[in-house]
Amino acid sequence: MHRSTSSSGHVVRMSHVKRIKELQQENDLLKLLYADLLQKFSAMKDGFVRRTRVC
Repeated sequence: MHRSTSSSGHVVRMSHVKRIKELQQENDLLKLLYADLLQKFSAMKDGFVRRTRVC
């Protein structure tokens, strides 16, 4: 991580803010991917249950 030698620490704080924003974007993407996988799994499970039902 980039560290500043300035007394204000402004660069350090800005790099932290940038990293937090990157992590939030990655987290949002992971949530979308998880929701998509959950939906696909549910559809596959429903299809499997319908095909294997003996009635």
